[in-house]
Amino acid sequence: MTDDEFEAFLMMVTDELLLKQAELNRIYALGEMARWWFEQSTGTVQFFDNSDRLVVEAKVVSIGSFSIKTCSWKWAWSNPSIEPALRQAALPLKQLQAITGLDLFGNEQAFSIQDETMAWELAASAVHFFKAVGCYRAPTSSEGPNTYLAITSIKVLGD
Repeated sequence: MTDDEFEAFLMMVTDELLLKQAELNRIYALGEMARWWFEQSTGTVQFFDNSDRLVVEAKVVSIGSFSIKTCSWKWAWSNPSIEPALRQAALPLKQLQAITGLDLFGNEQAFSIQDETMAWELAASAVHFFKAVGCYRAPTSSEGPNTYLAITSIKVLGD
């Protein structure tokens, strides 16, 4: 891709993600949940309400993580702190390097990025690539890192 083509691609996937996020928020109100839990062994994120009831469950593919402190990104497929099955599920994201012609999609090491907006752009690219229904940014602390998870399926759990 040329620089202009890549900019158009980023605009498209970001707009697409904004629509998906709005729909997720409308239906599932994930941002209003009291807490969340990520179970790496199953690739599942669970969301709990204020009564600590499990109300929403999502299957996810780990995309990557953004360190607020160092303003850096690390792809999930190259992160040894992620369980092997999740790294394997994220490995197809390396194909974005061939698709876009940008080495950053194949970078195995953590690398500097401009800011969290760029982290969302990388996540949007992954959500588009996986044809996911949206993304969950799993916060860890005020200094991060925040983990970005592509939501591949989601459901409300019965009472």
